[in-house]
Amino acid sequence: MQNLKVGTPLTLELHKPEEEESHRYKCKLVDYDLNNIYIDYPIHMETGRTGFFLEGTQFHASFVGRDQSVYWFKTKVVARKKMNIPVIALPFPGMDELRRIQRRKYVRVEASVDVAVEGEHAAFPTVTQDISGGGLMILQPAGDLLIQGEIIQLTVVVPMNSGDTHYREMTGKVIRTIEANETQPARVSVEFIEIPEKDRQLIIRYCFEQQMQSRMKALN
Repeated sequence: MQNLKVGTPLTLELHKPEEEESHRYKCKLVDYDLNNIYIDYPIHMETGRTGFFLEGTQFHASFVGRDQSVYWFKTKVVARKKMNIPVIALPFPGMDELRRIQRRKYVRVEASVDVAVEGEHAAFPTVTQDISGGGLMILQPAGDLLIQGEIIQLTVVVPMNSGDTHYREMTGKVIRTIEANETQPARVSVEFIEIPEKDRQLIIRYCFEQQMQSRMKALN
């Protein structure tokens, strides 16, 4: 199954009419056949509790494909089964019927993420204006000067929707600097040049969660 394989993490969005906020669950693909995919029991991202759902419960499901695009589809609980572990069966429409949300290699989202920056001539804490798996845009405080082409060390704080907060260290290169104007502070565009792949995947997952959260708010 192109872009979807056993072990792929999925996010399930459950919207209850009587509540404003959607409930988000994480799970993994355990198996699949011609009509259905089978997932382990979903875990609520905020409470950490296992979700138990009646047949017919409807979800918006999404996952990050091997091409780093986000795929989205509607589905519902059709059965509960026992394989090596208890699983839930969800109808899968096929890759051709999925909605591809983002075609770029790295999804870039506007987000205020805490970052500690250490360069040759300046070191300061700041926040991002946007972030992706390939780099970030940070706000540059007055008096702290980074220059184009400079190699800097970053400590990025990644807060996931599950409530877990991850501190990740990586090396970046200043791609361009943007002077302050009447509406924006000074900003610096940074490309990741040395980053463990597991840390890049964590940031991609964070961006994906932020994008899906914005999308669900728009749909609701």
